Amino acid sequence: MNRKTLLILVLNSVLCGALGYVLGVFMDAQKRPQVHKLKAPLMLAGGATSDHQYLLPAGTSLYFDQAFPEGFVRYKVYVNVEGVSLDVAPPTEKFWLDPLTAFPVGKEQLGKLLKDYPLTKDELRGILASGALSKEDIKALLEEFSR
Repeated sequence: MNRKTLLILVLNSVLCGALGYVLGVFMDAQKRPQVHKLKAPLMLAGGATSDHQYLLPAGTSLYFDQAFPEGFVRYKVYVNVEGVSLDVAPPTEKFWLDPLTAFPVGKEQLGKLLKDYPLTKDELRGILASGALSKEDIKALLEEFSR
């Protein structure tokens, strides 16, 4: 084997290795979902009971799943369950997803939360800073609770 053939083989191997590395990095980036970390709590609606207030806390990581033409976006939230064994089974229905709905805390929800929910100062600060409530809404709530 002459030097020219050996050089072509070495360059070909290096080029294939570099191409494989670039494709590997690209494919790995495609597998990782986009993530959003909540800056303010969101209200949760849905599930078996609608008379309770639930908050998805600030700092929760939401992992992008799918955007829908109807105008909403679905995210995944991962939960570590400890101290209880949950039964799992394959879905029996064709449309087995039953997602909850998350939305910014509005004036009515904040009033109910302040009355019925153990809201922390940080949660209240995050709700007020989220921009979902107008200054007039905040003023009206403060006046209502100062009576």
